[in-house]
Amino acid sequence: MPSICDIQRERYIPAPRPHVSAVLGVQYLGHGLRREERLSNEGSSDWVDTIRVRSSDDNGRSWSDWELQHREWPTQGDCTKEQMPFCNQYDPRSGLTVQMVFQRVLLGDPEHALAELWKGRRRYYDHGFWQVSADDGRTWSNLRQLTYEDGPVFDPEHWGTPAFLTTNEMYGGYNLITRRNGSLVYPATIPVPYHDEEDRVVADLANHTGREDHVAGVRCFIGRWNPQRAAYEWTASDPVLVPRRVSWRGLLEPAVAELTTGAILLEMRGSNTKITPGRKWIAVSKDGGHSWGPVTDLRYDDGEQFYAPSSFARMIRHSRTSVLYWVGNISAAPPDRNSPRYPLYIAEVDETIPALKRETLTVIDDYDPGHDTPLLQLSNFSLFENRETSEFEAYLTRYGERGDGKSYTGDFWTADVYKYVLTF
Repeated sequence: MPSICDIQRERYIPAPRPHVSAVLGVQYLGHGLRREERLSNEGSSDWVDTIRVRSSDDNGRSWSDWELQHREWPTQGDCTKEQMPFCNQYDPRSGLTVQMVFQRVLLGDPEHALAELWKGRRRYYDHGFWQVSADDGRTWSNLRQLTYEDGPVFDPEHWGTPAFLTTNEMYGGYNLITRRNGSLVYPATIPVPYHDEEDRVVADLANHTGREDHVAGVRCFIGRWNPQRAAYEWTASDPVLVPRRVSWRGLLEPAVAELTTGAILLEMRGSNTKITPGRKWIAVSKDGGHSWGPVTDLRYDDGEQFYAPSSFARMIRHSRTSVLYWVGNISAAPPDRNSPRYPLYIAEVDETIPALKRETLTVIDDYDPGHDTPLLQLSNFSLFENRETSEFEAYLTRYGERGDGKSYTGDFWTADVYKYVLTF
């Protein structure tokens, strides 16, 4: 099968020291050539420190010095607050850059709090915020919280207020889109009420929402600039969910794209069960993201199903060709929850179905038994189009290229950041 693009890979930032990964987020700020890179260290799952930021005003030809933001995340009493931007989008209607910010408040020791989840005990709480910039990210407005239910908003003086922690919980997505009609659409994972006694028995691990009779589902937040109020107004969509028998962890890390028809495609990560193998899941909205059709598995354009691990994917439309692309992991055999997270593919989306065009499947990177361990992960990445060259750029930490290949410890975390350039 011929490749749809030329792919170049280079080691971009090496691991800072043994047993610690380099993790990089890259994004444009505004609608010009200003870029930002956020670099951190990671030595255990989902916990980073030593966060540094640098910027470039000339599309990456030259950079400012790295500026340390946090050696460790700030604390208040028994609470630790992790807070970082997930994505941004320039809105021509307002002339502002809108940024979506993730916040996690952890109770007690952070790494212990994360580990407790797998024992059925929630010790951390996620929320979503937004802010705007009129100067390409040099300065930002105060954070405003996204909400979908009654409850107090974040109090900077009291991070651990129980009523705040346990309402309006969400894990935001990694992309924000502007539609042709001027609205913004942002997807997020949220707890959705769901009770089915038989389905409860099917679930083989803890309820990760932390709420009784809930599953992890998705809502989209639709924003529109109000020029009279000089502010954004947000509404929350109807929830999207599947039973635990379909995905025991629910629907996670959603991504959205506007199709040529004007409909919104929502793509979501799931997790296999004893009944249902690992898939990617989709839903379509024909009213701008307010309500959604049924959740179905993402397939090839000939109708055939494919397997996928529990990992996120991205969708991106090329400015020159107008083709919508999907980037993510596809497995040759039924995966075991999160693994294996390779190969990493890019494929064109047939927007009339929607589905992946099988003949366009192209491997971006894959497990190399002569170099990598079987625990290799090609999953968490930044992706955007270079605004001068029209090439896609991806930045990915290759966890598991080193180590004994048997455990997620030691040299599994000695991982470098790689840069991929995709030329069409």
